[in-house]
Amino acid sequence: MTRVRWTVLLACALAAGFVGACARREDDEDADVTAVVPVRTAAVEAHEFADHLEAPGQWKSSGDVTLPAPFAAVVESLGPRPGDHVAAGDTLGTLITRESRLALRGAELLLQEAHDPASRAEAERAAALARRDLVRVPIVAPRAGVVTRRGAEAGAELAEGAEVLALTPPEGIVFEARLPAVATQKVHLGQAAVVRTVGEPDRSAHVVRVLPAASASDQATLVWLKAEGGGTPLLDRFGTAAMQTSGTRRSPAVPAAAVVENDLDGSARVVVVAPDSTATWTTVTLGAAADGWREVMGSALAPGARVVIEGQRGLPDHTRVKPDTTR
Repeated sequence: MTRVRWTVLLACALAAGFVGACARREDDEDADVTAVVPVRTAAVEAHEFADHLEAPGQWKSSGDVTLPAPFAAVVESLGPRPGDHVAAGDTLGTLITRESRLALRGAELLLQEAHDPASRAEAERAAALARRDLVRVPIVAPRAGVVTRRGAEAGAELAEGAEVLALTPPEGIVFEARLPAVATQKVHLGQAAVVRTVGEPDRSAHVVRVLPAASASDQATLVWLKAEGGGTPLLDRFGTAAMQTSGTRRSPAVPAAAVVENDLDGSARVVVVAPDSTATWTTVTLGAAADGWREVMGSALAPGARVVIEGQRGLPDHTRVKPDTTR
């Protein structure tokens, strides 16, 4: 076989190998193009939203009714404790005038000092008269309310005008919410709210006062809300007040499961699936939330567009996906 023929055969073999390699490369590229990642998707829908404001707070007294001692006295008995409910006209305890109590105390001292039957008999008669003449005055609740303070215990001596008890009438119990100062302009008198307290049913309430001064410690504005309906809230219980601060609006929305939020900068993204099944990470601005949906503000996303709700974690941008459109 001539050298020329060997050269031709070798060239043909090399060409055949190159063609085979090219074919395999094209097959691989086709495989890459058609490779897909299974995901679940849902359509963007239009939903109604409203802005809401939530603020922590505590049930407190907006003004106590004080029960003072009407004269210098000794507390003989006192029943209610802080947190107890009393009705108007209830007898809460008994006071003894200091003068009559001192007379009895003097007679008792004479009895202790008596050393013969005659003096002992005289001291016993004086003590009996002093006990009979003790001036007892009942402590009566001037109105219904919750006991907020107890200023004395049985046996205590009180000066005239000293506080015995303090009551908060039902209408004086308010929920004191702490709002960020920037949110104060969204709140107005009469505004409806719901107060949620752990272990108690939600209570409808409304704003009765916005205190003018902000807290020096955290720049919070204090807002008082009064409960509506029956029942009396428990004082000092903590909770959260929720208020709607805008009217309703209809906006594009995505399922909450579609949103991936960045904890560092607060940004949010969703994966949008194009008609050719290409998945693209898209930054969105979120608005209100309602019933498992998140409002999308100022976005090109329109109702009908599809977003990934399962399988988007770690998904590369511009990946071909295989959507499960069961939702």
